[in-house]
Amino acid sequence: MKLGEVEGRLLAEGCNKNQFAVGARGNADDAFCLVYQKQRWEMFYTERGQDSPPIFTSESEEEACEYFCQYIIRQEQWHLVGWFGREKDAVELEQRIHALGAKPVRNDVPELGGHKFRVFVLGRDIFPVLKAFSDLPLLKDLSYPTGTINNIKLGARWDYEALSKFL
Repeated sequence: MKLGEVEGRLLAEGCNKNQFAVGARGNADDAFCLVYQKQRWEMFYTERGQDSPPIFTSESEEEACEYFCQYIIRQEQWHLVGWFGREKDAVELEQRIHALGAKPVRNDVPELGGHKFRVFVLGRDIFPVLKAFSDLPLLKDLSYPTGTINNIKLGARWDYEALSKFL
């Protein structure tokens, strides 16, 4: 496998585009990266602008790409599909996701001023959800500043636009 094939393979497996970067670190954050530097291929994790020591290195592009794909595919791939201010909206979305044959996962956020209710799907379960809903993630009754809401939507949109090629 060559570097140009890695992203497509990962997306076809339902991997979240926000959780990996291939070829260049770019603006990746809280993500695994595969880059060629120092005369070798390196896989590392980056968080808050700090790159960890390499998890894997190889002089072989094919070996590095295969290792990276297997490593990323083994990780749980969470996709945010709904974030709500009211629990009844999250429960309704969970029911709709179940009806599609996919499994929703709740990961709610307690915070000052009220609970926030989040719904995710994992891995390939994103594909039937993407087919059923035109504008993910669904956001409703959130009391965040507009900039925060836009950042939530933009992060998820990047993931969904890349994945939609595999529907």
